[in-house]
Amino acid sequence: MLKTFKNLPEKKQNAILNAAARVFATKGYYRANVADICKRARISNGALYKYFKNKEAVYVSVLDRVVELFARVEQTHSDITKSVFVVLYDILQEAKVRAKTDADYIVAYLDLGSPSMSKFAPYLSDRIEDPSREFWANLIEEGKRRGEIDKNIDTDMAAYSIDNHVMLFMFAGVSPHYQRRFNSYFGRGRRKLTKDEEIEIIIESLRRLLARRK
Repeated sequence: MLKTFKNLPEKKQNAILNAAARVFATKGYYRANVADICKRARISNGALYKYFKNKEAVYVSVLDRVVELFARVEQTHSDITKSVFVVLYDILQEAKVRAKTDADYIVAYLDLGSPSMSKFAPYLSDRIEDPSREFWANLIEEGKRRGEIDKNIDTDMAAYSIDNHVMLFMFAGVSPHYQRRFNSYFGRGRRKLTKDEEIEIIIESLRRLLARRK
């Protein structure tokens, strides 16, 4: 983004980025165009080019918001003195809310899994995956010291397992495919699970995987 965008009031910045995120979420990066974004943001094409060099720069700014989103979640739940499973529960509850309030940004992150988006994936991955891995690893190590987590479990493997559970739960909140995938394992033809029931299943699954053996 250009300096002129940073000088805009925060409300205006949010309106433009939210509009862009919506367009990218519904059309995908390659089908979206500047005119779509401007129409939704209610600004002229000329105005947009005063704030961003091109469509790619707009998309990168949306990805920056995704980084900020993940960082805020981790900062909010950074108390490693709490039980691993309490922190996990709190983060899953927040993920449930974020899947509604920030759905378009989560879809932008989810779309990076497509091979066609490989040019952008490293930019976001390094800024999200490394801090997340460190966040979970620190939490797990503290859990081991408290005797809450099995000390023989590899920390990196445990962090990877937790992170995948959290990401898939968040993706299921914005993607019917991932929702069906979860239900195919745990729904077993029963009534549709509530999000709170899904959280209970994830907590119990990870507890069985990670908790200290008696």
